[in-house]
Amino acid sequence: MRFPLSPRLARLTRVSLLAIALSAGPVLAACGPRGAHPVVPSERKSPATPEVSDDGFAGAVHDLLVSEPGSHERKVRLAGVESRQMARALAKFKARTPERGLAAVTGGMYMMRAGELSPAVLGPAGPEALKNAVRELSLKGDEGKARGLYEILARVAPDGERADIRAHLDAIASWTKDAVASGGPVQSAGGLERVTVRRRLLEPSDVALEEAVAASIDWFKKANALRIATKATHQAPPRDEGIEAYRALQTGPAVIVSLYLRDADAVAALSALDKAEGREMLYPELARALEAVADGPDALRWVEVLHAMRPLVRRDAPREEDDFGDDRDLFRAAAFGVAAAAYRMDPTHPELALTVASALQEYGMAEATPAIVYEAARAHSDPRTMSAFLTATIYAMSSEMQGGDVDAARRTFRAAHPLLQVADEHANAKLNPSPSRVRAMMGDIELGEGRIDEARALLTASASVEKSGAVLLTLAKIDWRDKKPKAALDRLREGLSAADASRDHGLRGELLLLTSDIMREQGDAAGARTALGDALKDLTAARGSADAEDRAKVERVLSRVLDRFGETQPAQRALDRAFEAAPRDKDQAALTVGQMVGRAFVRADIAAARDGLKRGIAADLDNEDLVYYALWVRLLEKQLHMPSDGAPDRVFTTVSDDGRWIAKLSLFGNGKLKAEDLVGAAKTPAQKTEALFYEAMDKRAAGDAKSADDFLRQVVAGPGVQLQEVTMARDILSGSKAQLGGPLPSGVAIP
Repeated sequence: MRFPLSPRLARLTRVSLLAIALSAGPVLAACGPRGAHPVVPSERKSPATPEVSDDGFAGAVHDLLVSEPGSHERKVRLAGVESRQMARALAKFKARTPERGLAAVTGGMYMMRAGELSPAVLGPAGPEALKNAVRELSLKGDEGKARGLYEILARVAPDGERADIRAHLDAIASWTKDAVASGGPVQSAGGLERVTVRRRLLEPSDVALEEAVAASIDWFKKANALRIATKATHQAPPRDEGIEAYRALQTGPAVIVSLYLRDADAVAALSALDKAEGREMLYPELARALEAVADGPDALRWVEVLHAMRPLVRRDAPREEDDFGDDRDLFRAAAFGVAAAAYRMDPTHPELALTVASALQEYGMAEATPAIVYEAARAHSDPRTMSAFLTATIYAMSSEMQGGDVDAARRTFRAAHPLLQVADEHANAKLNPSPSRVRAMMGDIELGEGRIDEARALLTASASVEKSGAVLLTLAKIDWRDKKPKAALDRLREGLSAADASRDHGLRGELLLLTSDIMREQGDAAGARTALGDALKDLTAARGSADAEDRAKVERVLSRVLDRFGETQPAQRALDRAFEAAPRDKDQAALTVGQMVGRAFVRADIAAARDGLKRGIAADLDNEDLVYYALWVRLLEKQLHMPSDGAPDRVFTTVSDDGRWIAKLSLFGNGKLKAEDLVGAAKTPAQKTEALFYEAMDKRAAGDAKSADDFLRQVVAGPGVQLQEVTMARDILSGSKAQLGGPLPSGVAIP
């Protein structure tokens, strides 16, 4: 079980990219004067081709976005991007991440304008990807989007499947007719508007657009007629009819124009709005911005449209105050269409680059982020803007990691090389994050996979430019693993003087704790005790001033330090406090429960191990975490020859046998996979290290202590430096030698 990314990087990955994009707004003044704004030519990353590889995908997305609408270039590039995107979507469905698969299909559809869909454009994986997506939409009860994808399937699926598709479309049509027939005239019209608009979202066809526009105009006109009649008669309509009329009057004009803004067609949007007699009821800012674009489109005028749409796309309004919830997807799709149109005209505009990158991350194309922001980075390299671009890159890498796609994170990093080179040219600027931190993040990712040589190179490159206690701590662990204790201690001493170690008391405690462990292993008991005492003093002093997240980390490190002093009960109390410090933060809870169960495993404390697992289950932690904790409890039960309390099995049964590594661990935990077969199933160096640890524990449970220790030594010498199993293996091999014992430093009050 791997440790997470360094804390500061982890925090950056939780920043809202929408906030990043909006923060770039002030640089608008640097992008040129208002009025006529010529199209800024964009360099292509690759020739136009209908064949796009995974490695070429990021550049291909950029090239598609900057190609001229209606051109032969766009047609060719669209086919290449769509074919690859459908293959990527299908891979996500097969990897049992349906939400990500659905997002990828959505992104593919949003890249197309009405009339651009052809039977061949989606490529060979298209039909299967769409079938998986429509299955998910049907489960969600989203009949409008499901209809849109079925309409596409009716055109691209093999002939033998089309009768079944037609049957589904007939069923949706029947359902829609029944659903919209209930209620008053405005309610019925509103029901049809919902279904047709959502069809239009995913079906880039003229038919879908015309149907949605007609339904939306009818809905708005009926609501307006009801408003006029109510005013004339002073007689309130039925409650549900009145609520739907309010929605139509509030959002109808915006819906009508957004249906066309999905394709960045301001002229048609205003024409439809006039047909509905709704121009006066559209937001004045949006109406003025659209009129300006219709008069002469350029990048800055489209930016004004994007700004005017902000109230429609924001997601932070309280649910009871959200007038736009039913049509939020449409408004966000329209905003993406507007941003993409503006980006084509000026890819050097920072706000546009960040807004497009944000949308692509949401729609399953995160790895394109560096390619999208690169030209803006070259044109605007001030610290604030460049920091936003690097943050977006980190966010993209994290997004791919959260989806379990390490290769996509690697491709994102490779696509970021030109961006990092631009950032490196401004090494004296205070960039936050810095390019060194982006490299450190990739190093953490590679280390988590057990690719230690790649990780060492990236982390060393990062540390050579920017001194970071977190990076130097990781490099020291690698040196320790490589049997280079002096180099490790030198890095730790340097890390203690880094700026992040002075701010982060938990990190400082980890640096001192590792210093103590290495010194103890080298026979320097006095030096080990001094380092451990310094850690204890600093951590106890820091407990009261840290915020919840930092306090949880401080308490976890304090627990380990107290264990080294032999203070077992205070160490357990520190873990209890860590768990209480951040009750709604699942990352912190998972780290704390992992330490609880792992500590209990090493100490052969079955009661504490079971208690930790129960806490993890109660906290609703992810299965990817709970399976490890359940596995440790199960192995401890086997070692102690105790009957199970059933909790591990309840965790194992929640994981489907779908071929993932976590599924293999579950099968091993419930006795359906042998230890040697688990080792054989490992695909990465990190997985093999984990499997060796579990084979060692299996041998220990069978009474073969010598073989178990031999396997544990392989685990410690292996590439899984950041794995908790490696920490546990070291502690098991050290036994009582891991404890320095008392006395505690004078003047330290143990909480």
